[in-house]
Amino acid sequence: MVIINKIKFMKIQNTSLFLLFLIFTISCEQLGDSLRLPGEDPKDIIYYELNNDYLAPESREFIEQNFPSQSVNTSYILIGKNTYGFEADLTNDKSLSFDEDGAYKFDRDHPFIKDIYKKGKFGRGKGEGKGDKEDREGGEKDDEDKEKGEGTDKGRGDERCFEFVMPYTVMMPDSSLITLTEEKDREKIKTWYENNPKVEKRPQVQLPVDIIFESEEKEENVTISTREELKEVVESCREFDKENESCFKINLPYSVEMPDSSIITINNVDDRKKIEDWYENNPKNETRHKLIYPVQLVFESEKEGEEPKIVIVNNSDEMKEIQSECKEGKKKGRGKDKKEWCKKLDVSEIDDCIKEYVNNNYPDDKIVHSRSILTKEDVTIHVVKLQKAGILKFGEDCEFID
Repeated sequence: MVIINKIKFMKIQNTSLFLLFLIFTISCEQLGDSLRLPGEDPKDIIYYELNNDYLAPESREFIEQNFPSQSVNTSYILIGKNTYGFEADLTNDKSLSFDEDGAYKFDRDHPFIKDIYKKGKFGRGKGEGKGDKEDREGGEKDDEDKEKGEGTDKGRGDERCFEFVMPYTVMMPDSSLITLTEEKDREKIKTWYENNPKVEKRPQVQLPVDIIFESEEKEENVTISTREELKEVVESCREFDKENESCFKINLPYSVEMPDSSIITINNVDDRKKIEDWYENNPKNETRHKLIYPVQLVFESEKEGEEPKIVIVNNSDEMKEIQSECKEGKKKGRGKDKKEWCKKLDVSEIDDCIKEYVNNNYPDDKIVHSRSILTKEDVTIHVVKLQKAGILKFGEDCEFID
């Protein structure tokens, strides 16, 4: 009897050891992913799921040449403190890893396991823009899709499509209710998350709720009664944002007239916060600020080595005409060959506002290169590598992302 029990124990022990070995092997295989970002601590690595067209062009070319019968199911960018890389899941369940140059490093016989890494942030660095707050309050997308704004961010002057009409109520993840009757009540939501730092689930806006659609032409009040209606509004906003992406930049300096007739001059990127501060100090204001003409617009050339085009705009009618032409151009295509999407950019091709930020905050450092990615949520992020400081991230409007 003792011998039989000993044999049973040895079998159980061997099985346990085998299972531990199997778990260790799988874990090491996935841990190897992080070690492919040289010198990075896995805890420091974040990921963004990409629009598949924004996988590095070098990586896409490798897949087309070596896996011609396969297509990309999902793709990601992994970003550490000093380097970054790309991941691609193929339709045959194989996954491939690439470095920051888009060069192939290794493959696996299973899809990339993203859950061991943190999802990257969108937004305005350590702060939280008004659009981000309203996105949290909307609660319509799933827990992993919570960063893209849903409301109107008047502080930034962006065309965010709609905003919730106060008063309205949101249910927090613990089922408590917060009613927002004025702008300062948003701090209650922020405080709740500060007191519950591990909670990622978003609050749910309580229905029915009134929203204001806003564009250059008109404002429209609409009552939303169901989740389906709110989801439709969010989707329409995404299309609205795509249509209103600009094909030009306003040359600095320029000035805007605020609703109280005060003038704010934008001499550099940091001055844009003055507009945001004005709206924070005037929470009941519903009027947009106005651009003071004339202004200079900069149109970047799509041909390498060609100088950007400068156009002087003298009034709002001329500006509307140019914006209309931009929209028409975008309807015909993205304006660049697909091979140009997410390509590695040198210093001369990087936005001036990013270069200005680097010069102001890292005066002894130099930009090595940059890539502009588009996430699955249609959010643009600029990934910039410096010689000393490593990787920096910026939003579409050059806001630094912590």
